[in-house]
Amino acid sequence: MMKQFCGGDGKPDFDKMKQFMEQCGKVDFSDADLEVMQQCCKQAGMPDMAKMMQMMESCGCHVPESAQAG
Repeated sequence: MMKQFCGGDGKPDFDKMKQFMEQCGKVDFSDADLEVMQQCCKQAGMPDMAKMMQMMESCGCHVPESAQAG
C-alpha cells in the first residue's frame, strides 16, 4: 500500500496517505504533517520508506506488519 503513496510524477498522493494513516489511528493532520508527507516521495513513483516510517512513528500510527513488508 505504501508504494501507492507516490505518483509517477514524484508527488505524494495525500488522499491515499491520509486514508492509510486513518486506518492506523491518525485522524488529525496538521500543516507540519502535510509537509512531512511531501518529503516522503524521493523520486517518481518511489516512496522514501525511511521517511515514511519516521512519519508514521512520529504521529503515533500503528504500522501493520503487512505494510512494513511492502
